[in-house]
Amino acid sequence: MTSVREATIDLLRKHGLNTWFGNPGSSELTLLEEFPSDFRYLLGLQEMVPVGMADGFSQVTGRPALVMVHTAPGLGNAVGALYNAYLNKTPLLVIAGNQRRVMQNQKCLLTNEDAVLVPRPFVKWSAEPAIASEVPAVLARALHVAMSPPTGPVFVSVPMDDMHHELNDTQVAEIEVIRNREITHAGGFRKDLAKEIAGRLSAAKSPAFVVHGDLEHAGAWDPFVKLAERSKAAVWTAPLPGLSGFPENHPLYQGLLPPGAGWISEELKGHDLVMALGGPVFRYYPYIPGPYLPEGTSLIHITSDPDEAARAPVGDAYVADVRASVEAVLAETSESSRTAPQARPDVPRPERAEAPMQAADLWAAVGHAAPADGLFVTEAGSNEIPITSYVRPGASLSHMSAVGGGLGFGLPAAVGAQLGAPDRPVLALMGDGSMHYAITSLWTAARYKIPLTIVVSSNEEYGVLKQFADIESATGVPGLDLPGLNIVATAASYGIDAHEATDTDQVAEMVRAGVDDRERPTLINVRTNKARKVTPRLT
Repeated sequence: MTSVREATIDLLRKHGLNTWFGNPGSSELTLLEEFPSDFRYLLGLQEMVPVGMADGFSQVTGRPALVMVHTAPGLGNAVGALYNAYLNKTPLLVIAGNQRRVMQNQKCLLTNEDAVLVPRPFVKWSAEPAIASEVPAVLARALHVAMSPPTGPVFVSVPMDDMHHELNDTQVAEIEVIRNREITHAGGFRKDLAKEIAGRLSAAKSPAFVVHGDLEHAGAWDPFVKLAERSKAAVWTAPLPGLSGFPENHPLYQGLLPPGAGWISEELKGHDLVMALGGPVFRYYPYIPGPYLPEGTSLIHITSDPDEAARAPVGDAYVADVRASVEAVLAETSESSRTAPQARPDVPRPERAEAPMQAADLWAAVGHAAPADGLFVTEAGSNEIPITSYVRPGASLSHMSAVGGGLGFGLPAAVGAQLGAPDRPVLALMGDGSMHYAITSLWTAARYKIPLTIVVSSNEEYGVLKQFADIESATGVPGLDLPGLNIVATAASYGIDAHEATDTDQVAEMVRAGVDDRERPTLINVRTNKARKVTPRLT
C-alpha cells in the first residue's frame, strides 16, 4: 500500500522540489520522517528566515521553491516574509501542518482552525484538503497556481494524521495522472498592438523606459536591452523593483527612481513618452505631492498582472506576457536617429576614507572591489539610493531587493540566492537595523557553509525612518536610534567570519577576501555617518 506521505514525496520529487526550506514543528514531523536521501533540508531558526531563503532561491533559479513552517504560531511568524514574496511574485509552495483532524473540534494545542485564512491576502491561493487522500492533488493544484502568471506564493495546510493514511489502488492511479500532467503557459502579443506601440515609440521626441523586476523574471532581459539600444531611450528602474531590470553599468541607464509621485514627475521631465514594463505604475511611498507624470507626457504600461493594469492611475495598459510583448515590439522597431541620452558619470575610485565614513565612500569601495559577476542583495534603508549610484552590476539577476519593503528580506534572501547560484559570488549589502529582523540567518549561513559576503553599513539608527520623519514633519519620535549593537561579536557567535573595517582600503581588501573564500560566509561591518535629510532625489 502507498501512504499519503509517500505519494506526496513522489509528487514533489516529480516537480523538482527536493530542496526544502523550513523550521519544523510537531505537526510537521509526520511529513518529515524518513526524509529522502535525494532531498535536502535547510533549517532557519525562525519561520520568516526559511520563507526569505526560499524567495531568494526561487528568484535566482527561476523555479518554484518549497517552504515548510509550523502550524498557527509558525505561520504567523512567516506572514511578514510572505508579504514580500507575494509582492515579489515569487512562486513559493508553503506547507504547514495542522493538528490531527480528530483533535481539531476540541481546539487542542496547535489547532489552526482557520488555517486557510491566516496567510491571506499574501498568497494567491490557500487550501486545506477536505480528506486525507486529496493531499497530493491539492498540492499539485497549488503548484500550478503558483506558477501561473502573475506568479506568487500559495499555501496548503495539512493535518498531521493525513500523512499515514493508506491510499487504495484507484486513488494511487488517479494521483499518478495528477503528478505527471503539465500546464504550459504560451504567451503571445498581437502584431497590430506591437506595431501601434512601436509607432508611438518611434514618433516620440524623447522616450524613456521604466523597468521592473518582472522583466527579468519573464526572461526579457536580452530583448529589452536591444529595444532600449535601438530606441536610444533613457532607462530607469522603477521604485521598489525587486530586481533592477537593466544593466546598471549601461550608458542608457539613469538609475533608480525615487518612490514619490512628485519626485518621479520631476525626474521624467523632458520625456514625452514613458514605457513602463513588468511591474506597477508605480509603487509610491512616502506621499510626495505632484502630478503622476510631467505635463505633456503619455505612458504605455505592459504587465502580466491584470490588477496592476487596473489600479494604475495613468497610462494605457496592455496585459500580456512581458517577454512576448518586448520581443514583438522589438521586431517592429527600427534603429532610431535620436541622440542617445547622456550617460551617468563613471564612479571614481574613492580616496581613502576612515570610519565613520560617508555612505558614498563605503559603496564606492564595495563597487570597485566586487567582481563583475557579483549578485547583490540589498536591504539598507537610507543607503538604497547611494548603493544604486555606486554599485553597478551589469548582468541579469544581479541586484535583488524586496518589492514590498518589509524588513527581514535581505539576509535570508541572500542565503537562498547563494544556494540557488552556487557559482556566483553573492554579496548582501545591509543596514545595521534591517539585518536584525532576520539575524538568525547568520546561523543558517554558517551551519551550511554558504559562502556569501555581507557588508553592513552601521550608522546606529533607523536612518530611513528619520528621513521619513523629516518628510512628515514628525518630531520627537522615539525608537529611531540603535546604540550598542556589536555586529561583529553577534555574527561571530553564529559562526561567521566577522570583521570590522576601519577605512575604505580595508573594505575593499575584505570584500575581495570574502568573495574569494568559498568555504564559509564573511561579514564586514563598517561604521558610517548618520543619514542625511531627504532631498527631492533621496540622495
